[in-house]
Amino acid sequence: MPVVTVDWWSGSKHEQRRELVEELTASVSRIAGCPTEAVTVIVRDVERSHWGKGGRLASDGDAE
Repeated sequence: MPVVTVDWWSGSKHEQRRELVEELTASVSRIAGCPTEAVTVIVRDVERSHWGKGGRLASDGDAE
């Protein structure tokens, strides 16, 4: 039972989330050789103020 976790910045639309889950499920199912029902996708929204890269918070502007 594959589990895929995606962390991304908050603010995405419901339709974007739906498409992401559909596409990831199809790819993982094909590659792992398992039914789509066995694939779990967890999407976690993270505020930019809680995301750091290169020593800077994404909310500070230069971490993208």
